[in-house]
Amino acid sequence: MPPKKSWFSNLVNKLRYSADTRMVLYRGVKWFAIIILAGLALKFFVCDSVRVDGSQMEPAVKAGDRVLLMKAPYATPLFRKVFAIENRLTVASLSGKGGGSTILRIAAVSGDTVGIDAGRFYLNGSAVKGLEKDTAIYSVLPAEYSPADFMATYRVPAPGDTITFAGLTLRDLVFAYAALRQEKSGVRLKAFAMVGDSIISGYRIKDFSLYSGSIDSIPEELSADWFFWDRLREYLRIHTEETDAKPQLAFSLFKGDKEITGFRVKERYLFLMGDNWPRAKDSRYFGAVRIDNIVGRPVIRLWGNGKLLGILK
Repeated sequence: MPPKKSWFSNLVNKLRYSADTRMVLYRGVKWFAIIILAGLALKFFVCDSVRVDGSQMEPAVKAGDRVLLMKAPYATPLFRKVFAIENRLTVASLSGKGGGSTILRIAAVSGDTVGIDAGRFYLNGSAVKGLEKDTAIYSVLPAEYSPADFMATYRVPAPGDTITFAGLTLRDLVFAYAALRQEKSGVRLKAFAMVGDSIISGYRIKDFSLYSGSIDSIPEELSADWFFWDRLREYLRIHTEETDAKPQLAFSLFKGDKEITGFRVKERYLFLMGDNWPRAKDSRYFGAVRIDNIVGRPVIRLWGNGKLLGILK
């Protein structure tokens, strides 16, 4: 028979076993934390999978598709300038409350001019193949039909440009405001209903499909939407045709209580378009997007669209 261990030996063995258990637990927790941190770093700085919502990029990607988003090249300003080139798919965050993010294609960069005439997209004066609609229908539509179909020439803001708000068209004013609020926080656009030189205080909008309520309380997510203001102006014109008082839209821009009359552009911008542009909500509505708002580039469709692993172009 083996000799019986003393109580002291048993105590030593128990303490040794306890120490070994704590060491195993410590090492397990440490490696678990390392794996979690590495996963988070990979997700936030290198790559991520994102689900596509909406049909703005059909047929390249469809609603419900999940794509691999490469973030690493966009982590520094230098790489953003190199990789943010025309005709490249990108995911961008949108400014403003509830702006979220969207997947679109880079159609133009700072300094380029863009325009749309009867469903054809023009970049620096030349029509771009692949960005057009069936032009046969446009002979019967007015030129102001929709920003999706007709848009006067617009220069994408470039660093050093000076923008003065006085005298701008409605489109250019809204686009200038969209750029300004990406460069300066706390900027707001205030709309007025005016008859002659008089402001109609608390003017209420009724029976308008996009918004009902006081013109003083228009939501922030609509304030930088050219289509909204364009439709509202048309609504006021139609609904006041038979009245003596014909209100017109007027605007001022403020930072705090101080009115802003213009600004000097500091940032680089991109003009984004959807491949399925009749249904895309893109820069034709909310203006150019600051290059720093680019989140990354979708490179691979992981699944969806009835297929697995498709390279995105």
